[in-house]
Amino acid sequence: MPAVVARLQDLESDVEFVAPCQSEVEAYALNGVPVFAYSFDYVPRGSVIEDDRRFYSMFGNAPVGLKRKDQHLKSHSLEAFHGLDHAFIFTQGYSSNFHIEPFSRRDKTMSRLLTKMIANFVATGDPSTGNFTWASNTNESLNYAYLDLPPKMMRGALHSPAPSFWNDEVQMLAKYQLADAVSRANEQAASELTWEERMQLRAYKRAWYALWVFVFAIAVIIWLIIVCAVCHWSRTHSDKAYDNIVIER
Repeated sequence: MPAVVARLQDLESDVEFVAPCQSEVEAYALNGVPVFAYSFDYVPRGSVIEDDRRFYSMFGNAPVGLKRKDQHLKSHSLEAFHGLDHAFIFTQGYSSNFHIEPFSRRDKTMSRLLTKMIANFVATGDPSTGNFTWASNTNESLNYAYLDLPPKMMRGALHSPAPSFWNDEVQMLAKYQLADAVSRANEQAASELTWEERMQLRAYKRAWYALWVFVFAIAVIIWLIIVCAVCHWSRTHSDKAYDNIVIER
């Protein structure tokens, strides 16, 4: 079951984040705007603790604190998730959202690297550092930075081939599906049900309703039998004489 949930999360991530992000990157590159794309794949070795506050009517106006802890286990390996890079931009995470315990020396190294890249981009328009050259996207070549220790450049689109599938193939399939649906609707309108088919459909509906009435009647009869049996049992035991009661006069 956890594997199925993980695959569904990957699917949702591709649809809602990866594919739209790659479309935006390609649109900027097409207009000559330098884009420095990255995928944050660094995973801390400590526990990721997420704190949340929610209000429930049954507890009044007082907020209820919720805490979720995710960590490396033998049956579960922690993976990078959406927003994890924020914990390293703001050093040790959001006090009202999630944080990492313990925030190790390795985590601090990742934090210094990421904040230096952002500072360089703000100051010069280029996030490259002294030990890492970050190439921007162009119409001729797509690439992105794989941010880990150490970071490295990757060729192609973000998490390829998922963006190509959702941005190209799915849109093409959607157009064909729409055309096919219109064609089927026209065919259905052209070929209406005959009188015999309508009568047969009505007979099926009556049989279906009769079946549910029969099931309901059987359920009521079974319930009445159970109630009568319980009443009979309780009355029989209440009328039974007690042999262990002695009355002295």
